[in-house]
Parts: sequence; structure tokens; C-alpha cells
Amino acid sequence: MATWGALFTDQYGNPWTTPDTTPMCLVQKIVLNPSSAGSYTLPVNSSSPFIIACHATVSNVLFYIRKVDSTYTLNYKVAGTGGSPGTVTIYIFGYVIPQPLPKWGVAIWNAAGQCILTNETKVMNPPVGYGTIGSTTDIGYLVDKTVSGKWAVLPRVVGVVVGVMGTTQPRPWSSPIDTSAYYDGSSTRIRAGQRDAPGEELHNVGYSNSRDQIFAIDVSRY
Repeated sequence: MATWGALFTDQYGNPWTTPDTTPMCLVQKIVLNPSSAGSYTLPVNSSSPFIIACHATVSNVLFYIRKVDSTYTLNYKVAGTGGSPGTVTIYIFGYVIPQPLPKWGVAIWNAAGQCILTNETKVMNPPVGYGTIGSTTDIGYLVDKTVSGKWAVLPRVVGVVVGVMGTTQPRPWSSPIDTSAYYDGSSTRIRAGQRDAPGEELHNVGYSNSRDQIFAIDVSRY
């Protein structure tokens, strides 16, 4: 427990304290309306912890992050085809220190004299894991959940598909399996999908499952 400050609990009953622990909060919300698959350079500082969460208004839009040097890029595409992903919304959570002071309300400082929390701070909801650890049918790329409300998925690779492409000149082929969140205005479907399509007949197909949960954040209030 903190030596001084305030003690709070989230809606799941999990405590977090200040100033010994500083809550992550919404840093930026980005709304894109691309006509096709694409990427977005994330305005993040690699020296500070951050969490990225996303959803789209088209089904089966996959999200994955690439890092080159200190630059992080979020990629989005409709599984296998790369068609229009509709509206893509990106949420960036991280530490904002010091917090901007409100005109009135509550403000909490840490021991270093930095404001870390106010009544206007949009504290990040805790990520929820979907999938059953130890299951053979509800984990990794097999997760497929529809939940009420607006949720954003954390991009991650949850498996890979491999095979042999072609017959005349066979060659190996593989594709990562990424996470997806489809928000239809009232509920969100959280699942995974194959990033790339082989383009021709595929033989000796095999799947590898990470057996990890898919994590998502309730973003209804952001």
C-alpha cells in the first residue's frame, strides 16, 4: 500500500494505489477512415511504457505492430484480402506526468511533487483476457467472443499457419495469425485471423497455436 495518497479499486475489485503506483491513462485517441489496408506510425516514446488497443467497424480487420529502430507502426488489414477496414480507432494508453490541472476538482501528486491523477484523468480500464488457459478449443487463435459494448483489442500474434504453396514448383509458405476486434455499434466480436492469403493452392497445411489469451479493453467511456 502507498505510504500516502489515495487508495482506489477498479470495477473488478482490484486495488491500485497512488503515489507508489501511477495509473496508466488515455494519452490519445486516433480515428482513421482508410479505403484499404495500411499502417499508422504511432506517436509513442519507446522509453516510456505504453499500451495500444484498436477496433474497426468492418469484420475480420487484423491488427499487428512492427518496430523499426525506435519507431512503432500499427498495421491493419482485412484478413486475407486487405479491403476497406471501415473506421479504425486506435487508443494509446501510457503515463502522463505531470497531469494537466483541472479548473476545479481533485488532484493527487506523487512524492516528487508531480501531479499524477485528477478528476479529469481518463484512467485505463484493466485489460480483460479472453480464452481459457489450458483449453484445446478456446485459447489463442481459437478464441471467438462477442461481448456487449465497445471493446478494443491489444494487437498480438496468437499463432501461425504454414503450408506448401503450388504444385509445379512447390515452395514453403507461412502467415501469422493476428488479433481482431469488430465493433458493430452495440457489441464487439473479439477473435483472430490469418494475416495473409497464399494466392494459390496450399498443401500440407498446419497450424501452430500460441495458447495465449487475447486481451481487450473496455473503451466505451473514452
